[in-house]
Amino acid sequence: MNKQCLKDALGWGTGLWFIGYILGIILFMFVPANMIGWVISLIGIIITLWVLLKKVKGEDTIYYLKIAVAWTVIAVVFDYLFLVKLFNPAGCYYKLDVYFYYVTMFLLPLLVGIFKTKKKIPSLIKKQMADKELNKKKILDGIEMQKSITNDVVQNLLGVSDATATRYLEELEKDGKIRQVGERGPGVFYEKV
Repeated sequence: MNKQCLKDALGWGTGLWFIGYILGIILFMFVPANMIGWVISLIGIIITLWVLLKKVKGEDTIYYLKIAVAWTVIAVVFDYLFLVKLFNPAGCYYKLDVYFYYVTMFLLPLLVGIFKTKKKIPSLIKKQMADKELNKKKILDGIEMQKSITNDVVQNLLGVSDATATRYLEELEKDGKIRQVGERGPGVFYEKV
């Protein structure tokens, strides 16, 4: 986990739990005991969504999965330490509202992460396509300068694997821009058509 992910996971996870804890103490004076968990959950969902949409800046769904796991673990551990042990030392049974809270602490980061990263996928695909076209242009420029090029030279030129270099060369050959000279092995090279 990088520094920002730790901050989002532990910092916001602890902060959100603490907000719920304070809400519980305040609501205890105004809301029937059997409804406190539901009221806290509804308020918590709104606050959690705000944090996820405005403050958490993850780049991929794995980032949000880490947040989801951390926030759920924080909720379970802190509830046990600061609610069950502190206010009910003899033991406590969990009710539906508590399980709902744990499920939402896990699902909200995942759903928001999917929503946020899904918007980035088209631009990522465009960038990858642009990078691919740029690499193919570099291959053509390399052939222009040296009159021919080999797979090994393409690998070194672009910093790519053998399979990627082969794929680029095959695509350029399919597009009719280059042709392969030789059948296979180290003597194979490519030249412009």
